[in-house]
Order: sequence, then structure tokens, then C-alpha cells
Amino acid sequence: MKYNYDDGNLKINLEEELDMNSCKILRDIIDGYIVRYQPKEVTIDLSNVKFMDSSGIGLLMGRYNLVKLMGADMTILNPTNNIKRVLELSNIANKITMR
Repeated sequence: MKYNYDDGNLKINLEEELDMNSCKILRDIIDGYIVRYQPKEVTIDLSNVKFMDSSGIGLLMGRYNLVKLMGADMTILNPTNNIKRVLELSNIANKITMR
């Protein structure tokens, strides 16, 4: 995982599979960045994520809820076709902007 904060925008590039083991660790790290920087926009780039299970959905929804509580917006970038389909089936696509 890599991140960059610039002028109110926090961009997080995830590079691992989003499964139960990785999501436990990522949740705390990402929340720490969100709380530390108090961004206006959080962008999560999934272009290098090849696998995501229900833990990944939970990770994204939890960060979305935290970001919304802070009055910020969240965008998901570059999901693969398979991951995009999972997000659409879980109704995340109805809440979080995907590009």
C-alpha cells in the first residue's frame, strides 16, 4: 500500500489482495491516515488489486462510513472488471463514486 496526501486529497493505492488477513491490517492503517489528515476527498485506487472477498467490501464500506462522518467524499479508482462486478452486486456502487 502506498499513499499520498496533497491539499485535502488523500490517495491510497492498494496493491495487495483484499482478503480477511490483509483487511485487518489495512483497516487500522487507512483509518490512521484519514484521522491524521482529515481529508476532504479520499481516493482508493484498486488498479493493482486482483482479488477481493467480502472482507474487502467491508473494508471499503467502513472507510466510506468514516469519511462520510467527517463530511468528506470517497472515490474508488480503476477496479478490475471482476472487482467492479463484486462492488456493483454488493450495492457499493450506489454509494461510492467509481471511476
